[in-house]
Amino acid sequence: MDLHEPFEGHEHATTSLKVLLLIFAVVLIAALGYFVYQTNTTPDSTDYSAKTVKDAAATNDATETATTETTTDDCDFTKTTVTLKTATTYDLGGGEEFDTLVCGYLTQKEENMALEGDEPLTKNRAYLTVTKFQDEKFKAALDKQISDGNTVNSAAAGTYQLGCGCYENSKIVSDTGDLTDAASQVKLLASTKDKPVMVKLGFQVHAGRGCSCCNLVDKLEVI
Repeated sequence: MDLHEPFEGHEHATTSLKVLLLIFAVVLIAALGYFVYQTNTTPDSTDYSAKTVKDAAATNDATETATTETTTDDCDFTKTTVTLKTATTYDLGGGEEFDTLVCGYLTQKEENMALEGDEPLTKNRAYLTVTKFQDEKFKAALDKQISDGNTVNSAAAGTYQLGCGCYENSKIVSDTGDLTDAASQVKLLASTKDKPVMVKLGFQVHAGRGCSCCNLVDKLEVI
């Protein structure tokens, strides 16, 4: 065979290969296009439910905590089981022995406690400012006692202050002796307008008396 003689079928083989390669390229491009299309259109199946439930639970816990903090009532008289001696006449001047419950906080103010005609005697008076009464009959008796002119207790603009002696040397003292036990005294001194305490007031039978650190209530007990 002459080396310069054209090889039969050479041109045909080259054309067929080109066609096959073209078909293969078209198929490959179509497959890639379909894969990209599927990736972009398939919905996100990631499960976020666990995080959502967790976040919701945390929100509910925070709400419940806030509700508990704002609805807690340290002066709910219906929830106490303390024993009280029932009053009949509600005599605050020593004519009857009885108990009652109030809610309040301790306040102090300087006042002249000298008897009429004596030299001024400034005392740091201790008052239980009452924010809530358990017994409306006791409140009415208190109003009468104040209107009768006894200045140991006072009421102004709906604010009641019960005289509890004097505040001296970081302690509540009175002319009649100890009004309260050590634990109750600590709680009374820590009480505030925003954090009142429930107090059991005890009244006893006794004769009338003068005073410089005056009080009509005989016993104070923080419940």
